Amino acid sequence: MKQPTIYLGADHAGFHLKTSIREHLESRGFSVEDLGAHELDETDDYPEYAAAVAEAVRNHPGSLGVLTCGNAEGICIAANKFDDIRAGIGFSIEAAKTTRADDNANILCLPGRIDTQDDPLTILDAFLTTDFSAAPRHVRRLQQVEDLETQTQDTVEIIPTVLVQSEEEFLRRITFQPLRNLAPLWQIDILNDSLVSGRAWAEPKIVATASSIPALELHLMIEDPLSTIVQWKQHVPTLHRAIVHAEISQNLPSVIKAIKSLDLEVGIALNPETPLNQIEELADQINVLLIMGVHPGKNAQVFLGSKITQKIYEAKHKFPKLKIAVDGGINEENVALIVKSGARRLAVGSALWGKPNPEEAFQNLYSVVLSQLK
Repeated sequence: MKQPTIYLGADHAGFHLKTSIREHLESRGFSVEDLGAHELDETDDYPEYAAAVAEAVRNHPGSLGVLTCGNAEGICIAANKFDDIRAGIGFSIEAAKTTRADDNANILCLPGRIDTQDDPLTILDAFLTTDFSAAPRHVRRLQQVEDLETQTQDTVEIIPTVLVQSEEEFLRRITFQPLRNLAPLWQIDILNDSLVSGRAWAEPKIVATASSIPALELHLMIEDPLSTIVQWKQHVPTLHRAIVHAEISQNLPSVIKAIKSLDLEVGIALNPETPLNQIEELADQINVLLIMGVHPGKNAQVFLGSKITQKIYEAKHKFPKLKIAVDGGINEENVALIVKSGARRLAVGSALWGKPNPEEAFQNLYSVVLSQLK
């Protein structure tokens, strides 16, 4: 079984313990990414490193994180502010085992200034060698925790989309730092004249050579998505999610299973005419439902109006645990109604790239979104 990538983070109070942890993990053959601090600074603050590790673990399903600060409490609290993160404190071997087996924790927090009951490296080994038990009572309780998150969190994510015809324009957009600073997740549109008319440039081998790549999701508007997903997974380590269309002729449950086997989140997209009941039996197998606001394949189309907002509303109530995304035709004039209808992920292209200042366009769009959530 392939060992997971381990992401490390610590402030000054956990700096020396993090160094020991990194050396210990590397000696055992783990792939380790140290996200800081990279030098001892007595004035640094733990939230920065908690956020870096939490984002990395969230964006790389199957990976794990280790965080350390003075008492392990603060950095654990900060990490647990992020969706899909379950951070637990390991003050003993037993605590580390149970936080994995019972709570399916994906980040272990260790104190750098307080003595633990057992050796910290032994605690770490116990964490890494224990799997989630999947016992029904633990599955039930974790689902209740997810339900609490759904009830208390009401945030909207704007996801810049990239649908272009050239390598030069692709790389220009994906490395556009002002927008990168605002949007942690980006969507890459994949077209090859199969499922819908149109083609787009998106070569993962070349994308992987970019100096920096954000967390990505693929929107695959193609008939045979799996081979493309495998190529992106192989070359682009920041790939987080793959969204396939319900309209493909392949067996959707099999496609979903194959994507999950790659440690990726799964989304299903519905064209404007495709009814919600087409994915009803698959709703509990996916992470995101993407509702198309236009007919897929082209930029700068006009949002199809009330029939789409009604579909969003019905999807939100029919699948209350699913994250509802919308793609196509979103702009400052209609975004309030789209959010009011129930969308919480907005894939936006022309409303950003079609403006002289994409950064300002993003901020203006988000201001409208925030006013709707108040």
